[in-house]
Amino acid sequence: MVEMFLPEELEMSFMRMIPAHRAYINELISSGQIISYSISFDRSKGWIIFLADNAADVLDIVQQFPIHQFITIEIHELFIHDGEAYRFPKLNFN
Repeated sequence: MVEMFLPEELEMSFMRMIPAHRAYINELISSGQIISYSISFDRSKGWIIFLADNAADVLDIVQQFPIHQFITIEIHELFIHDGEAYRFPKLNFN
């Protein structure tokens, strides 16, 4: 999991990169490299769950983010990431 720290002041140079960044994130989600992507309500921090072999692979991907020069990150290797979306669908007996 990547804990991403966004800039305190959202300058125009950062804001201009957001559409390209979102397009790239959507690409990574579609390809299965990103499992989930969340940004805090105050836009100060984000959490990204990656599907990768190791932290070096994650770092390589993050360094390709259009906003990479504006952020700092911490990489945490997860042992478990669980949720309802990762379970078998519930049966519906009509």
